[in-house]
Amino acid sequence: MQKLDIIGENYFGNWTSTRTGCRAVIIKDEKILMSYESKTDQWMLPGGGLEENESDEECVIREVSEECGVLIRPSSCVLQIDEYYEDCKWLNLYFFGEVTGEMERALTDREIEVGMEPRWMPVGEIYQIFSRHQEYDGTDEMRRGMYLREYMALSELLIDRLPGQIREKVSGKSFTLDVTGKSGSTVMLFDDYVLKVMPLGMEEKETVQMARWLSGKVPVPEILAFEEDGEKQYLLMSKVRGEMSCSKYYLEHPEEMVTILSDTLKLLWSIDISDCPRDMGLDGELLKAKERVEKHLYDLEDVEPETFGEGGFKDPEELLQWLFDNKPSYEPVLSHGDYCLPNVFIENGKLSGLIDLGNAGIADKWEDIAMCYRSLKHNFDGTYGGKVYEDFHPEMLFEKLGIEPDWERIRYYIFLDELF
Repeated sequence: MQKLDIIGENYFGNWTSTRTGCRAVIIKDEKILMSYESKTDQWMLPGGGLEENESDEECVIREVSEECGVLIRPSSCVLQIDEYYEDCKWLNLYFFGEVTGEMERALTDREIEVGMEPRWMPVGEIYQIFSRHQEYDGTDEMRRGMYLREYMALSELLIDRLPGQIREKVSGKSFTLDVTGKSGSTVMLFDDYVLKVMPLGMEEKETVQMARWLSGKVPVPEILAFEEDGEKQYLLMSKVRGEMSCSKYYLEHPEEMVTILSDTLKLLWSIDISDCPRDMGLDGELLKAKERVEKHLYDLEDVEPETFGEGGFKDPEELLQWLFDNKPSYEPVLSHGDYCLPNVFIENGKLSGLIDLGNAGIADKWEDIAMCYRSLKHNFDGTYGGKVYEDFHPEMLFEKLGIEPDWERIRYYIFLDELF
């Protein structure tokens, strides 16, 4: 069991009293069970003080049931954080918990007053909230100390959950969590590494295979380790240097940015695909789209305004049938598969790396063009980021590519992407 210390600036140098608290880390589907005070907007891992004649395990079971209304089966203690403030030592014992049932909550008068309620939060989001502990320095010392403690706890326990080989490589390194993606993955950003933690079934073995095949052909992350544990996949990669092509600088210098984007597309198209290990052709993608529609796996929150409703399709089923009935001609090239601005990194005015290679392989030339065009359009019209950049036209992409736009195929691939 790991032990960590937090020494408060107001610590007297010796302690005369102690208090023990037991807290649960309950994670399911990359969400973590939290106690939330709705009246104070304050988050905390569920748990509380050890009572007389109570074991540590009995304490954490009782506290979680009282605060959150769930019964848990706790692990043995996985982490101890000792805090020292004034003349007190506070022992905080952390347990992983597995939900086994439900019961009625039993809140104290104070917990009722502050509106305490259970919330399942994405791990990355609550980690980011706790990471801002310094914002409360000098204004809310109780919250600052608690958020610091929980930030340290989650940092340690997220690393502790990793498979052995990967844990050895990243142990002791500081990281942040990237919570911007929508793939269901947890992305941990270290100084030199990027670690993706994904549910099984996300075809990451094929991603690894493509990244290794692309190495030396285009700048891509180096695959450092790939492991599975029966529930999740863990992909450790080198970190691409530079900045996203949708960074402030490149949005303010669109001609420089679009030149690099178009040159990168030409580079992809120039690569010999005769031995490419992955075919992402349209027939296979339509079958995937069909499965997603049948299982209602699509997300319509970010679709183009004209896709559904008046003048558009009635529902995803009608869109799917249109896609099957209107397959365009096919021009196979090496495709990135999700060629949007956040996936293209630039350093010193040159391509420094392509990331998110989950859909890379042989596909139609116009699929990447369509994704790039849409990404350019919405990064500059304020759909992404909120700021509108005047006097930019995404059609600059075709000028830089030296081709006439095929609007039918562009429209087709944007429609297809609505189901993914």
